[in-house]
Amino acid sequence: MPENTSSLRVTCGQDQTVLEALRAVGAILESPCGGLGTCGKCRVKITDAAPLPLPDDDERQALGDAKLQEGWRLACRLKGLGDIAVTLPAANEEHRILADGAVQRMECSPSIKKIVCPLPPRGAATNTAWNLWLQRQTAEPLCGTDSLSVLQELAAVRPDEYAAVTLVVEENTLLHVEPGDTSGQMYGFAVDIGTTTVIVSLVNLADGHIWGNASAINPQTQFGLDVLSRIAYAGEQGDRGVRQLQKKIVGCLNKLGLELCQNHGIDPGRVYTIAVAANATMTHLLLGIDPHSLGIAPFAPVFTRALEMCAKDIGLRTFANARLHTLPGVSAYIGADIVAGAYACGLGTVQGNALFIDIGTNGEVVLAAGGKLVSCSCAAGPALEGMNIHHGMRAASGAVEDVLIENIEGQTGLNISLKTIGDTPPTGICGSGVLAAIRELLRAGLVRPDGRMLKAADFAEGDPRRALCSEHQGKAAVQLAAAPHQVLITQKDVRQVQLAKGAILSAFTALLQHAEISMEDIDHVLVAGQFGAYLPARSLTACGIIPQCLEDRVRFLGNTSRSGACMALVSQHARKAMERLSQQIDYVELSTRPGYDRLFAASMRFPLE
Repeated sequence: MPENTSSLRVTCGQDQTVLEALRAVGAILESPCGGLGTCGKCRVKITDAAPLPLPDDDERQALGDAKLQEGWRLACRLKGLGDIAVTLPAANEEHRILADGAVQRMECSPSIKKIVCPLPPRGAATNTAWNLWLQRQTAEPLCGTDSLSVLQELAAVRPDEYAAVTLVVEENTLLHVEPGDTSGQMYGFAVDIGTTTVIVSLVNLADGHIWGNASAINPQTQFGLDVLSRIAYAGEQGDRGVRQLQKKIVGCLNKLGLELCQNHGIDPGRVYTIAVAANATMTHLLLGIDPHSLGIAPFAPVFTRALEMCAKDIGLRTFANARLHTLPGVSAYIGADIVAGAYACGLGTVQGNALFIDIGTNGEVVLAAGGKLVSCSCAAGPALEGMNIHHGMRAASGAVEDVLIENIEGQTGLNISLKTIGDTPPTGICGSGVLAAIRELLRAGLVRPDGRMLKAADFAEGDPRRALCSEHQGKAAVQLAAAPHQVLITQKDVRQVQLAKGAILSAFTALLQHAEISMEDIDHVLVAGQFGAYLPARSLTACGIIPQCLEDRVRFLGNTSRSGACMALVSQHARKAMERLSQQIDYVELSTRPGYDRLFAASMRFPLE
């Protein structure tokens, strides 16, 4: 069945690829490999152009003969085509993005407060300046009553329309003057910027109530799926690249924030605080700071501590009254998202030994043991989010999210049962589905512990597993679905999951070795992130990402990064505690640990049933 498409016209300059031309006009076209021609995701059809150059070997490998015969080509490999019509695969905007997560109890003590002050009574025999009058009405002395913006806001108030004004104050500094009594309107945004997804929550600063959430795929994904690809892009493009990446994420936040305000009937001017939890690369790019130092030894970030500024200074002009707070991180690869998550789940005060694991494109691990906190990071890659998988897709309608291989009652064959998001026909497979599929293939003996997929010839005649075996480009594969869209698990897919598994398992094994404790000493395994929320613990343990002995100690926490951002938004105590926590977490660089390469190799093996 032909896939859905959309079309537009662009002009592709002499030294410009079609991918670059599409980006210039704001078209969304993913390029997980950063334009290297290896992922096959930036496929397009070109019309109204001179005869196209023949595809090279890399393009043939990435697209396959079937796609090439349908007319698809890689946008990153075509250059200087002039004025052309481009057909794109239609983007599926309905993605399942997790917003909820574990959170500690907290008291609301926002940094922003409001004070309602009466204006001088009409006809009063006084010529006292308004700013001095307001100063006298407050219990504590205020700074900022002479600032130009405050004076301009005061001048705009009409005494014949309002009897009072509301002062917006942060730490005894007057930020704004609002006509009338607006004391019941005080809001903020808690923001989680992930490498793959972005979530914005609208929060009432007075009581911490979350009014709603808005989410989107991080638009920077079109420049690469992982942080290293985006760091490389910024490095190659210089200031222009940094500005491009910043513009994408700032535009996304403006759009999501405005959507929330409109949906809930809130004036954007009543949003006063924006708290952001993100990894170091995302935070640098949000602020327009070149992240190149994060990608080269010794991997030193430009900053790790919490920062505060006017939101409009980075382009969040829709929320001109808001102050932006970026939460603190630890190192180049243990960012504010992990600090926020560790605080939200109470890792610093947990009883016993606990592993906090955030599974995503990057895998971050924090071990709490013996009163100390130690962390590390690993490049898990995007396979566990459905990317770099042959028929991989994001968690959207039609994505296979669970797989079961079972005997058909009363027959001798095997049946593959699929569960899809939205209970619609399968169109691809997301991260939880990939892991579930490999779990079942291991259980059925179709994949060996060393990761090799078996072909039909490896089984005896009459073995029902022969019917499940297929091939892709001469290598073993298993067909999960045939119609309306074929969904395969290939040998390459298995290897991608092996790499992710090896990275995560070796990371927390190295931390245990560093702390001189064993797996059996772990009391709690706290799994954060969107990935873990949609699969059973047995998928993690059956594939060996988490050892079988810890299965009953696994607890899924959801989006703890967003939870931590909410806490920092409404609680000054939480914000200060996160700053202290970030300074208590030590960081271990895995690549410099003796024997780590052997540990990684051993961790790639799947467990035996």
